[in-house]
Amino acid sequence: MEYEITELKSIRCFGIEKHITKENKTENTIFNDIWKALMESVDYKKCGVAFGISKNFKMDTQEFDYMACLKEGTPVLRDFNMQNTIIPGGKYAKFKFKGIMNSEAVEKFYNNVFTFSMTAGTLIPDMERGINSLELYDESYRGMDNPESVFYLLIPIK
Repeated sequence: MEYEITELKSIRCFGIEKHITKENKTENTIFNDIWKALMESVDYKKCGVAFGISKNFKMDTQEFDYMACLKEGTPVLRDFNMQNTIIPGGKYAKFKFKGIMNSEAVEKFYNNVFTFSMTAGTLIPDMERGINSLELYDESYRGMDNPESVFYLLIPIK
């Protein structure tokens, strides 16, 4: 599986966080609802990049916390239940997803990345930083239904 190694500096962010369970994940709207609520509350045209942070993953229940967030300083248009976080700096393995983001394709991509990351032996995940993965949406992200759309999944590594 192709990836590149990238170094991030710590990034101060704010956004909306929800606890994800097997049950609410299968409803298929929870991630869309989180992102919609965030983007309706900010001036997303001035955000530059957006992040999806997964943390506190529990292998036995497949539960985790997910936060859709933007860099500190993005203009807020209306109040919402805002939470602050810091994306930890350090080394990350950066994987690329290109195409239509339907739930099956994205889940397959995640499974492939995590299987590769945990078993390839070339990467040593660094879960001590407090996050399991980081989605990065930059100018190459053109929407869920655009076949030319790109987002990146970053895994913290040692």
